[in-house]
Amino acid sequence: MHVVSYALFLVALFQCRFLAFAILDPIDFLALQSIRKSLHDLPGSNFLASWDFTSDPCNFAGVYCASDKVVALNLGDPRAGSPGLTGRIDSAIGKLSALAELSIVPGRIYGSLPESISQLKGLRFLAISRNFISGNIPVTLGRLRRLKTLDLSYNQLTGGIPRSIGTLPELTNVILCHNHLSGSVPPF
Repeated sequence: MHVVSYALFLVALFQCRFLAFAILDPIDFLALQSIRKSLHDLPGSNFLASWDFTSDPCNFAGVYCASDKVVALNLGDPRAGSPGLTGRIDSAIGKLSALAELSIVPGRIYGSLPESISQLKGLRFLAISRNFISGNIPVTLGRLRRLKTLDLSYNQLTGGIPRSIGTLPELTNVILCHNHLSGSVPPF
């Protein structure tokens, strides 16, 4: 009798562990909902059609997860047949604490880069190019100590390149061409 009880306990424990890993972190889930509300498919695109929150968000187009966290967002990827997205980048992007890669290329994303991007301490790849991002490059991007690639090309950014970007220890690729930037390039 004890052997059967122990076996049932192990089966129940295994199922609970499996479910724990299959469910996206609630903070990431809510962040993805906010991001979805701020973005829309351009005509001819159905990139966001799979973003139905009654199913697992880790199966959404452009969403990649490890365990229960979102680790990469590749939104509007032309290789996936999308002409791009429009809208603004919601500040909830900063709540995706395990995000290592963020790509929104190409599209008609407008507005400024949210300061909350600087909360993504593990971000290694940031590419928001061929959009209509305006305003200054946030000085707070200098907090992204693990960033290796920064591509903000083909936007409408103005102002100077923050000195803090030049202090990023792992930064190896910087692409800021085709903007309206002024001033000197900080030493790297």
